[in-house]
Amino acid sequence: MSFLNLRAIVNALAALVAAVGAAMLVPAAYSLLTGPDDAWIFWLPGAAALALGATLFYLTRARRSGYISTQSTFLMVVVCWLGVGLVGAAPFLLAGVMGPVDAFFNSMAGFTTTGAATVTPEELSPALLLWRSLSQWIGGIGIIVLFVAIAPLAGFGATQLYTAEAATPVQERITPRIRQTGKVLSFVYGGLTLGGVVVLHLAGMGTFDAVNYALTTVSTGGYSPHSNSVATFDSWAVDLAITMGMVLGGTNFAIYYIAFRRGLGRAVGNAELLTYLGVIFASTMLITADLHASEHSDSLAIAFREALFQSASLTTGTAFSTTDWSTWPPFSVALLVLVMAVGGCAGSTAGGMKAIRVYLLSRNAAQEIFRLVHPRAVTPLVLGDRVLPERIRVGVLSFFFVYVATVAVGTLLIALHQVPVGQAFGSVFSCVNITGTFPGAAGTSQFYADLPATAKSTLAILMLLGRLELFTVLVLLSPAFWRA
Repeated sequence: MSFLNLRAIVNALAALVAAVGAAMLVPAAYSLLTGPDDAWIFWLPGAAALALGATLFYLTRARRSGYISTQSTFLMVVVCWLGVGLVGAAPFLLAGVMGPVDAFFNSMAGFTTTGAATVTPEELSPALLLWRSLSQWIGGIGIIVLFVAIAPLAGFGATQLYTAEAATPVQERITPRIRQTGKVLSFVYGGLTLGGVVVLHLAGMGTFDAVNYALTTVSTGGYSPHSNSVATFDSWAVDLAITMGMVLGGTNFAIYYIAFRRGLGRAVGNAELLTYLGVIFASTMLITADLHASEHSDSLAIAFREALFQSASLTTGTAFSTTDWSTWPPFSVALLVLVMAVGGCAGSTAGGMKAIRVYLLSRNAAQEIFRLVHPRAVTPLVLGDRVLPERIRVGVLSFFFVYVATVAVGTLLIALHQVPVGQAFGSVFSCVNITGTFPGAAGTSQFYADLPATAKSTLAILMLLGRLELFTVLVLLSPAFWRA
């Protein structure tokens, strides 16, 4: 396997392990300041990870920039995500609230921003709740931000890493240099988070809640310090603030840069953004009408409030809730399941297939119908003012097939554990789409807790598949990958 740059892989993994170890010191400090005194479950693994990671990073650093093979970059991304998930599980395990498999499951659900859990928030200490939220915040921006900041320092090229993790159909670099891109993304992400804390505090939340919800709203992760999620506050102001945060988190971060540098008009005309916002708007209007017509809500205003919040929440994969939407009329529930699959924008923290793929799939379908009527017509796939190459069309269609196949195979694997088909499908669907919730039992912490260890491990891997856009992980299973 001489084509694999093991030194680069270990170097990147070491840097990220050290970064996660440093992040654990935040809840450790919070625990020391507020109690109960469970700070040791953070500082012990945190200090160990920081020391080990920093040492390995120093020992494996490159003296000069070098080429990393395509195989190395894909393997690096997958290994790093798994490594971070394992290290991040330590506080859950040391707290004694769950076993090793459950700890890994909850850690992966955090870093992939899936938001699934095997315990209720009330079973965790405030410091552990903060760690859950922080893990989603770290995972939300994608470890690519750490990659683009660390890889050049180590002497390894970062361009291939960007391609491996952001395996989206149409990539739009924000700046010409990828390291600058990481800085821009970090600035936007941090700004949205700080703004979220301020707005949520002004909306009536306490400081602890405001920080936790800001971390998990911008990351579209959905972890909450309360079992009742956002319904705990029963506030129009809180609902609106979190809705705005989820929509912003699900928007391609490149659009913020485009709006700043080229004007708001250029950004608003983006086809993917219009598709994304159109899905949320259409879902909101249809569900509002359904809730009002079925007299499920007390008033039209309440129906609109609930429909808007849940449409934004499930389209972005955040999965916050202000009500038990699984008890809504069948049409509304089915529509929310569909928007889960659509997801947010590429280049955002959201899950799902991504709005850009749905847009291109619909355009491709329309062109196929047109070609049936006009067989000799030449109908290139166009996005904005660009004619897309044929490989984009093939890539989008291939992704859709792999997406459906992954959900199907995953459902079969979970059903092998004697899980009812509906719940097996729901749990797999929610993990692949990075939502963590589904109508009925498949979205509850008790459901996940009751699953066998092998089923939980399978779902954790499916979270990784969904977070890394399927192909990044599946390419490792190809014989051609190892023969190259």
